[in-house]
Amino acid sequence: MNIPSDFRLPSWKIPIIEVDLSEIDVPQIAEKVSEYGKEALYITVGSGVLAFQQLQVRRREVMTTLQTENPELETHISEVVDHAKSIATILCKKLSERSPLRNA
Repeated sequence: MNIPSDFRLPSWKIPIIEVDLSEIDVPQIAEKVSEYGKEALYITVGSGVLAFQQLQVRRREVMTTLQTENPELETHISEVVDHAKSIATILCKKLSERSPLRNA
């Protein structure tokens, strides 16, 4: 491809912003970013702890209400848990009998 000898790119004037980077205190900025990051982390963890504690209080309130309204609830829950455990034991035993690794 031949480019003509009198070919020129168009002239565009773009204003350039001058920034003096020597005035930026990088260590101070890094320290502030680190400080704000720690504060954000503390706030997040604190909020999580408060939410967990509130959840525990609500759980206790619900359990108290349920036990007051239905005193046999604990016995019933224990029976359901025992039944679920026996089913899980049977399933595990049957699965282990069918396992291809059993004969290996």
